[in-house]
Amino acid sequence: MCTLTWIALERGYELYFNRDEKLTRAPGLPPRRFAGARRAWLAPADPDGGGTWIGVNERGLTLALLNGYKRADDAARVWRSRGLLVQELLELDDVPTFEARLRALDLSPYRSFTLFAVDPSCAARAANWDGAALAFESHASAGAPLCSSSLDPTGAARARRELFESWRAQGQSVDAALLARFHASHLPERGPLSPCMHRADAQTQSFTRVRCGATNVELAYSPGAPCLGLAPTTLSLERVHDAAARC
Repeated sequence: MCTLTWIALERGYELYFNRDEKLTRAPGLPPRRFAGARRAWLAPADPDGGGTWIGVNERGLTLALLNGYKRADDAARVWRSRGLLVQELLELDDVPTFEARLRALDLSPYRSFTLFAVDPSCAARAANWDGAALAFESHASAGAPLCSSSLDPTGAARARRELFESWRAQGQSVDAALLARFHASHLPERGPLSPCMHRADAQTQSFTRVRCGATNVELAYSPGAPCLGLAPTTLSLERVHDAAARC
C-alpha cells in the first residue's frame, strides 16, 4: 500500500513516496545513516520485518519498495522480509547493477513486490516480482504514479493515476510543488483511493522525499500522513560521483 512519483532535475532527481500500512503495524523508525561494506546510505527502518522500504545511497541510487498482493503469497508460509532485500541492494552503484543483481538472485523466499530504482542518470526501472517471474519496466520522469493497495489494487491505482493525469491535462506543470500536493491529496475523497490514504484499519503512515543533487543526496522523512504537514527529519550525504552519470 504505497504511492511513488519522481521527476528529473538538471543534475539528479527528486522522488516522493507515501508509505501506507495497517494501524496494527509498528510505526517506522526515523532515518539514519548506514555504513555498508561498499556504500553508505540513508534510510528509515521497519521494526517489524527488518530492513527498510526506501533508501538512497552515496552514489545517488534510490530504491523504493511497493508490496505486491498476489494469491501466491501464502499467508501460512514463513517469508523473508522484503525490507532486508532493499537494504542489501543499497550497496549497489546504479540501476544497471541493480537489475543485474536482481536477475541473478533467487527471489522465491520473498512475497511479491515492485521495487523501483533510479540513479543520477535518471534511468529508472521498476522490478516486478509476482512470486513466479521477474519482469522489468522503465518509468519515465513525471510519469504516472506507481501505486499499490491491499484492499483494491486496481481501483486505487486507477483513481490516483486519473487524478494525476487530470492535473496534467489542466496544463499544470509536473514539478516538485505538484508532486508534494499530489501526495497530500484527499481527492477524489478522503479514503482508501486517495493518494494520502485513510481507512478504518490503515492509513498513510509516512511521507519521504529523496533529492539527489549535483553534490549531495538528501532524505527527508515525515512520520505521519503528508496531509498533517509534520516537520521532516532530514539527513544528507556527500554524493560520490561517476563522471558518466548525467541526466
